[in-house]
Amino acid sequence: MRFLGQPYYVGLLSAAAVHGAAHQQPMVFQVITRKPIREMRAGRVAIRFYMNSLIERFPVVRMQTETGTMRVATPESTAFDLVRYPAAAGNLGNVATVLSELADRMEKRALVALAPIVNTTDVQRLGYLLDQLGYSDLATPLYEWLSSRHPRAVPLVPEERAEVEADGRWHILPNADLELET
Repeated sequence: MRFLGQPYYVGLLSAAAVHGAAHQQPMVFQVITRKPIREMRAGRVAIRFYMNSLIERFPVVRMQTETGTMRVATPESTAFDLVRYPAAAGNLGNVATVLSELADRMEKRALVALAPIVNTTDVQRLGYLLDQLGYSDLATPLYEWLSSRHPRAVPLVPEERAEVEADGRWHILPNADLELET
């Protein structure tokens, strides 16, 4: 990945798979970079790029591969990326499924440490999903961080209409049903 000439890390479903939380094998290899890059192919593998201008602030782990080392998002970085780019995971149900598989690898302190550098709406959505999945031990520290920010109500799925009442804890408009993939 050095050929990119910019910071990167393996993210989203590709990172989840590395951490053992891939419900299904990702169809493309997903990479987060600072600047936009067009999709490319490496042999039979499609590589799709997503942008994050604060990439250097996101924690990663170095993983050894056959061809060298690669930078992979931590489980906490992966969780925030999944709620930021839900379409990259297929749908919200798949995001929830992957989060349920990734939750045992996440640390609440690491989640809260990322909260100041991500969008407040991503903290709201991730906290809401973790609560819905039964991981309130991970969600509660995020809620404590969020409570002093006075967040506005936002839809769970941004591109969908939200004619429902907001959740009182996360200020999320639950405009979609969570259906976990099996």
